[in-house]
Amino acid sequence: MMKSYLVPGSAEPGYSAIMRNRACKDNIFPDPVSEVTTLYELFQYRVNTGPDARFVGSRKFNPVTKKFGQYEWINSTRAAELVDQFGSGIDQVFRKYAPDAASTAQGTNAQQALGLYSINRVEWLLAEFAGFRSNKFSVALYDTLGAESVEFIVEHAGIAVLVCSIDKVPKLLQLKDKLPSLKAIISMDSFSEHGKNPAALPFTVNSIRVLQEWAQSKEVALFDIEQVVQMGINSPTAPRLPKPSDLCTICYTSGTTGQPKGAMATHESYVFSAKSGSLAVPTKETVYLSFLPLAHCYERNCIYVGLVSGGCVGFYSGNVLTIAEDAQVLCPTVMSGVPRLYNRIYDRIAAATIYAPGLSGVIARTAIRQKLERLESGHGHTHPFWDRVVCNKIRQFFGGNLKVMISGSAPIDAKVLNFMRVALAVTFVEGYASTECNAAATVSLMDENKAGHVGVPYPAMEVRLRDVPEMNYLATDKPCPRGEVLIRGKSVFIGYFKDHEKTKAAFDGDWLITGDIGQFNPDGNLKIIDRRKNILKLAQGEYVAVEFLETVYSRCPLIQNVFVHGDSLQSSLVGVAVPDPETFLPWARKISGNSNATLEHLCKDEQIVGALLVELRVLGRESKLQGFEILREIYCDPVPFDVESNELLTSTFKLKRDVAKQYYAKQIEDMYARINQTKK
Repeated sequence: MMKSYLVPGSAEPGYSAIMRNRACKDNIFPDPVSEVTTLYELFQYRVNTGPDARFVGSRKFNPVTKKFGQYEWINSTRAAELVDQFGSGIDQVFRKYAPDAASTAQGTNAQQALGLYSINRVEWLLAEFAGFRSNKFSVALYDTLGAESVEFIVEHAGIAVLVCSIDKVPKLLQLKDKLPSLKAIISMDSFSEHGKNPAALPFTVNSIRVLQEWAQSKEVALFDIEQVVQMGINSPTAPRLPKPSDLCTICYTSGTTGQPKGAMATHESYVFSAKSGSLAVPTKETVYLSFLPLAHCYERNCIYVGLVSGGCVGFYSGNVLTIAEDAQVLCPTVMSGVPRLYNRIYDRIAAATIYAPGLSGVIARTAIRQKLERLESGHGHTHPFWDRVVCNKIRQFFGGNLKVMISGSAPIDAKVLNFMRVALAVTFVEGYASTECNAAATVSLMDENKAGHVGVPYPAMEVRLRDVPEMNYLATDKPCPRGEVLIRGKSVFIGYFKDHEKTKAAFDGDWLITGDIGQFNPDGNLKIIDRRKNILKLAQGEYVAVEFLETVYSRCPLIQNVFVHGDSLQSSLVGVAVPDPETFLPWARKISGNSNATLEHLCKDEQIVGALLVELRVLGRESKLQGFEILREIYCDPVPFDVESNELLTSTFKLKRDVAKQYYAKQIEDMYARINQTKK
C-alpha cells in the first residue's frame, strides 16, 4: 500500500501531483483539541488536564562539588502560578521602561517583542509563556549568531525587554551603545542565590554589584527573575491574551550566509504544527529530554507536541557531551536530535557492541544482524530473544525507557538510523521541514522499516515537486517524479519580518519554496536527493552538490566532520576532514607504528593523511560517485567543527559554508597548489 496519497488530477505542467497524508486525503484536519487555538491556550490546556503532573524539571546543581544531582520538578499548577506572576511583572517592566516598544510587522497589531537569551532551561520556557500571557511575541538570541547578528536582531525586532541567563548580561551591556532599543534586562538567575547553575558560578556579590552599576551607567534597568515575580505578586495585571492570528514568535535563522532572516509565525500556525505533530508521531504522557536549542523552531515544536499529549520536559544540564548522563537520570521516553549527534552516539554504542572484541562482540554482532534482517523483512525493531539478552542493556545508555527518537535538520545515514532502531529497540522517525514551516512538514511513519527518506506529509500538510530543468530534475521523470520541494499548509510562516522582497521570493503562489530537491519514491515516501542552493560549478562545467557529497563522506567511521570545497577555476574537489579520536587514533597509530602519537601529530603526518584520503576515495567509489566528485586532496584538522569555539556550525549543527571557506582559506590554497603542481 502507498504510504502517502497522491491527489488524482492534481499534476500540472512543471509540477508533480500533490502528496498528502493518507489520513487526510481530503485535506480536512481532524483537530484533536479544537478548543486550543493559541500557544497560551495550549499551556493552559496542559495545566488543566494535569494540574498535579510534572511539567518542567532540571537537574539540581551543587556549587560546592560542581556536580549535578537528580531532577527537580515544577508541577503544572505551580508553573501556571509562576507564568501568571512573572507575566504580571513583565507587564510592569514594559509599562515603566518600554511603553512604546512595539513591532511594526504587518498583522502584529503593535505587539511587543520579548527577547530570550540563554541555553535551554526551565526559565526560558516559562518566560515565553509569560510573554504570551500579555500578547508579546518571543524573539530568541543565541551565541552562535555572533555579536554583529545579536546587534542586528535586537534592533531589527525592536527588543526593549530581554530575559537572559546572568552570563549574557555583560555581553549585552558591552554592546549597549549599539543597542538603543534595549531598555531592560531580566536575569534568569537570582542575584541572591546565583550559584544554581554553572553559568552563574563566576558571579559573586561584588561582581553582581558591578553589573548593576554598569547597567545604571548605560541607562538599562537590570532585574533578576525573583524581583520581577515579586512585582507581579504585589501588583497583578489582567492578562491580554493573543488571538490565533497574532504573532507568537520571530525565529531568526542563523543562516549559512548573510544576515539572519526573521521568520514570522502566528499562534494558529504553531498550534496547528503541535496538533498535527501529535497525530503524526502519537505518544502519551511523554518524558522529553530537551537539549537542542530552544531558539530554533525544531525544539520548540517538539515541546509543544509533548504538551498536546500530556507530557513533561526535563532540560539538559548544559553540556551536550553529557547528554547520556542526563538521560540516565531522567529516563526519557522521547528524544530529538540531529544526525551529527546521532553519529557520535552510534560510534560509542557500536564500539562497545558490534566492534567489541571477544565473545561479547560476537554475540552483539549476531543480535544486531538478526534484528536488522527482521527489520528489513517488515517485522519491526523488536526481537523476543535478543532484546532481553543484548538490547535492553544498550537501552540503559539513555535510561532504559526510550520509546521514540526523532531526527531532523539534515539527512541521517541509513546505516546509523537502522542500527539505532534495532540496537535500542526504539521507534526512530526522521522528519523534514524548515524554519519557514515550524519544522513541521513530513515525517516517516511510526512503523517504518526502511531508511533513506523523510516520510510522508503531516496530517493536513501538502507537498509537491516543481521542475528544475537546469539541474535535469523534472516532475515527469520516471520511475520517480523529481524536482524542488514545495510545501503548503497552516504550518507555513507568514513571511520574513520587514523584508517584503525575500518574503515574495519564498513563495510560488501559496506554496513555500524550500530550495531542496526531492523525489517521490514508488512506496509514497519523500526522499531528499539534492540541494538547489549549494550547487557549485567546476572548471570543466560539471555541477557538484557539495552537501550531498559531505553526507556520503561523513559515513567514513574515521571522521566526525567533513567540509567539501570546489572552485569554478579548479577542476577538482578538496576537503577538510576532522578525525573521530575513538576510531582514528588506533587506526592511525597502527599505521605510523607509534602507539603514543597524539591526534595533533597524526593529523600532520603525510602518510596518515594520505591513508585517510585513500579511505575517503574508496568510500566515494563504493558510493558510485562520479570521478569529479572524488576528493583529490584533504587537510586533516584535529579541532572539531563547533558552534561556539570556531563558529563553523549553526545552532542546528549545519555547516556555515562561507565561514568555513574563509576559515580554511590558507589550507584550501595549499591543497590546490599541490594539485596543480602535480599536473606540471
